[in-house]
Amino acid sequence: MTSPLSRRVAGVLAATLAGIPVATAGFLRLKYGPTVFQDLVDIRGSSAVLRVFKDIEEKNVQLCDFFEEHARNTPDKILVLYKDEVLTYGELDRQANQLAHFVQRSQVAARMDTVAIFMLNEPSFVVSWLAFTKLGLRIALLNYNLRGDVLLHCIKACNVKAIACSKDPLLLEALGSIKHELDALGTVVWVPGGPEVRDETLAHGLIPADTRDESCAPIPPTSRRQIASRNTALYIFTSGTTGVPKPAKVTHYRIMISSYASRPSVAFGPDDVIYCTLPLYHTAAFVISFAGMVRVGGRIVLSNFSARRFWDDVRKYKATVIPYIGELCRYLLAQPPRMDDGKYSHKIRYALGNGMAADIWEEFQKRFNIKHIHEFYGSTEGTYSFVNLDGKVGSVGRYPPVLAALTDVVVRVQCDMETAEPLRGSNGLCLLAPKGQTGLMLFRLNETMRFDGYQGDESVNQKKLVRNVKKHGDVFFNTGDLMLLDKDYYLYFKDRLGDTFRWKGENVATTEVAQVLNLFVSVEDTNVYGVQVPGNDGKAGMAAINLKQGHQLDPKGFYDHVVRSLPLYACPKFLRIMKEMEITGTFKHKKTDLAREGFDPNVISDPLFFMDVEKKTYAPLDKDAMRRIVFGKARL
Repeated sequence: MTSPLSRRVAGVLAATLAGIPVATAGFLRLKYGPTVFQDLVDIRGSSAVLRVFKDIEEKNVQLCDFFEEHARNTPDKILVLYKDEVLTYGELDRQANQLAHFVQRSQVAARMDTVAIFMLNEPSFVVSWLAFTKLGLRIALLNYNLRGDVLLHCIKACNVKAIACSKDPLLLEALGSIKHELDALGTVVWVPGGPEVRDETLAHGLIPADTRDESCAPIPPTSRRQIASRNTALYIFTSGTTGVPKPAKVTHYRIMISSYASRPSVAFGPDDVIYCTLPLYHTAAFVISFAGMVRVGGRIVLSNFSARRFWDDVRKYKATVIPYIGELCRYLLAQPPRMDDGKYSHKIRYALGNGMAADIWEEFQKRFNIKHIHEFYGSTEGTYSFVNLDGKVGSVGRYPPVLAALTDVVVRVQCDMETAEPLRGSNGLCLLAPKGQTGLMLFRLNETMRFDGYQGDESVNQKKLVRNVKKHGDVFFNTGDLMLLDKDYYLYFKDRLGDTFRWKGENVATTEVAQVLNLFVSVEDTNVYGVQVPGNDGKAGMAAINLKQGHQLDPKGFYDHVVRSLPLYACPKFLRIMKEMEITGTFKHKKTDLAREGFDPNVISDPLFFMDVEKKTYAPLDKDAMRRIVFGKARL
């Protein structure tokens, strides 16, 4: 229900800039600030997009429909550029049809079953996605850094029937090492490719998927027509706020709306070329970058990130948009200056991404001549998003008061920093955070804005909900993120609460890491948290450890255990050996004070170690090592 005031503002919105009486204009400026009329114009533009979204849902439009339309009408237009390969819409459609016929003949998976893609950024990823989508299958996008039990957990979590694996030797080995467990699950592994993959594939007990002799005939769309727009299309893994990686449900509808922009200045067009080095198993790469290009008939350059060749590739492929995460930008700035830095030799219209730290924003924009940086805020399982369209340094976007009055979607509340729980008043409702104060951001849920949740235990989904926020009976999605709203209504991301942190562009679940560390023979208990490292974005993992009585740390053995069980980005970079573990009254580990103290040997008397990747051990963290880390001389 909207308030009378909101309905009055909505009426004004309908007549924006159409002869608003002076008295009304004065009231609006007084109530909603001097930018109210521009805000109303922006809202009107967004409203038009919302009408498109409604049409997409009612007509059950899917991304595959756009692809097949382009393949029919412009088969020779390029979609994917990869190294020296050039693949058109028509060629990709032909290859996808062949793979789809192969899958049909295998009778391994039927419509609405789940299959997975375990690949690098390469054309086979696109072919696999398209083939599986044509057949009405759900697709789990597996992080290609995962190994062992964590990889197996992700496969089990989605009840994966089959996996399309890259012919990359490391990925073949990763699945080959758990082949016995996959057989027990009845999960098969296909490796698309010609005869060149046969020997290496069979060596790992996997199945070569040679589709050269399969039919190119189109797959009838009836295979997917009975799948509603709000049904799950993808599972994308996220740490959420607690526990091991969880498969977030991404619907066909979510993919479609994420491919649109609220303003023409950030909308993709058919002539755009996006240079994507972010992994396709990430939402930003697949749901925004790739889906956006497919919808408009543009093209995407697939590559794995290299700071050295990044700008050469941007120029080579005539890219117009670059998606980023903050760490990527910092790596590029760390490269030695070049004569062509900042020259008008590239065609980039804007950079789109998240995590651009305020301390490098202007330097990055100036050095590389980026006209616009559009920082956005969103999450895989989230229900709302922001984008900075004004170039405000450090901000993720703006939530003006007139928009708040019309929608009342976004709320920031005060919270307990230890428990991450919202604070409540005597009436049982949440205490709101005022402007200028950091607060926990919540998004209102309703019929339009739904939390699709995670696959699996419903109790996990319930933990992401906060009830009785502004009034009894309402329900909000808990982002787990601390945000600040300034006097001009710009939002700034400040920190992530709960049991996750972000390092090297990846979410790390502290519970998952702690479970692995606790398996080491000498470890009694572990508390994992993120710490700031000068010159780096995100937070590096640190573990406070209790050792079993009579045991000492074996640094080399511990290092081997960690790297064997976790992807490198999740391995704790620092260790702190504590005699007693600090816990809360509800027996949870205390993290705030430990994170604040960080890894400084000048203030911590406990034994400290750091992950020495070059020597393949955990080495003592003395003052000399500390200096090397702070000045960026030690690899973390």
